[in-house]
Amino acid sequence: MKTGLLFAKFTRSGGISARSLLIYQNVFQSVFVKGLGIVIGFLTIPLTLSYVSVGDFGIWMTITFMTSWFSLVDVSFGNGLRNSLVLFFSTGDTKTARSYVSTIYFLSGIIALVLIGGVVLIGHYLSWTTLLTIRSDNPDQVNRIITYTLVSFSVQLFFKPINSILLADQKAALVSWILLIINLLTIAIIYIGASYLDKSLVTIAHIYNLIPIAVFSLISLYFFTRTYADIAPDFASVDLSLSRELFSMGGQFFVLQLVSVLVFTSGGLFISYFLGSDRVGPYSIANKYFSVITVLYSIIITPYWSAFTDAYVKQDRLWIQHTLRQLNRISAGMTGLGVLMLLASNTVFSLWIGPRIHIPYDLSVSLLFYVASFLFLSNYNSLINGTGKIRALVYASVVGVVLYLLVNVALFRWLDVGPASVVIAGTIWNVALLLLCLIEYKNLMRSMSSGRINDQAHA
Repeated sequence: MKTGLLFAKFTRSGGISARSLLIYQNVFQSVFVKGLGIVIGFLTIPLTLSYVSVGDFGIWMTITFMTSWFSLVDVSFGNGLRNSLVLFFSTGDTKTARSYVSTIYFLSGIIALVLIGGVVLIGHYLSWTTLLTIRSDNPDQVNRIITYTLVSFSVQLFFKPINSILLADQKAALVSWILLIINLLTIAIIYIGASYLDKSLVTIAHIYNLIPIAVFSLISLYFFTRTYADIAPDFASVDLSLSRELFSMGGQFFVLQLVSVLVFTSGGLFISYFLGSDRVGPYSIANKYFSVITVLYSIIITPYWSAFTDAYVKQDRLWIQHTLRQLNRISAGMTGLGVLMLLASNTVFSLWIGPRIHIPYDLSVSLLFYVASFLFLSNYNSLINGTGKIRALVYASVVGVVLYLLVNVALFRWLDVGPASVVIAGTIWNVALLLLCLIEYKNLMRSMSSGRINDQAHA
């Protein structure tokens, strides 16, 4: 309580803006949560390897990469809801906010049903193992596990808009807590169940699929009966006339997220397709190691999206410029941390995984360059997304999908680069997108200084 009063006094004295204070509070709360999440993530891999063989581990990693494609639906339309709700939280317009929340849940339910139907049909008529070049002694079982996992993730889509509501309310730390609860329950059941459960790929699938559904459903019930009872979704508040707006903004975010998922999280699918699922394991482990930097940075950057939206609406040009300079300095420091991690990587892999899986050093070097480009891109991307001025990025993303695929094909088939191919292609895309974001940032600053923001804010 005293700390809060000191912060408030410091804010009134002009030492820090209320917007920045809210960001810092979210960051401080998230440090412990995300830090513990990183530790849990590292422990999960050797525990999972104790349940399954190295080959089955590669198969499971391939399956988890597939689920990333489903997450783009939630994140994309959730981002559209997030930007809309920032204004309603500021004005206290709970009636309109309830309509938006109810409509997005209704649409999420329809999308989830469509995805479930599509997954079941594909699983019935086609072989996932053949499509993904997965080598297994029991392909029928793997096909069933893939269908089951994708159906489970489709169900999660219905419950996950609560994350967007919390982010719009600038409570990013609570989203981190939800993920931590899921990870804690997952590792606890894996560890305790080692003595009681059948150690197989099926068991791992049950643990990873059912826990998130249970947590998100209970968390949603809690918030909508307490904190957000006044905007809780109900069928009477569904307004399908809002669908066009949500799909228009959400559709643009969908295109951006499609490219993001393709570039940032689908490397395992490309490796499985071109090289086989047995080559996915080393990439997944190295990616997990260097993702420590991006996870840590997400603690910092996540609250800024809605803060940039608020600053844009209020024409706070100086705050935006000052904030980006700060974020770029932090990105440079995090890149330095990445260099230290690279130097220690072989020792860490040896202690962490042991001799069972070898991680090529060139893959680690490639991931460092990828992470560095991702950090600086995140700063400007958060600003552009927060303002909603994403049309140029959408057009670039459509072209980027094709180019990214072509670069991957060239690196895998003609240059024989190996698993590092997806990382190199991703780095090239990051740099290209960063250059475009810099151009959009300069255009945005010019429009704000010339007083054209009010017209653009409603464009």
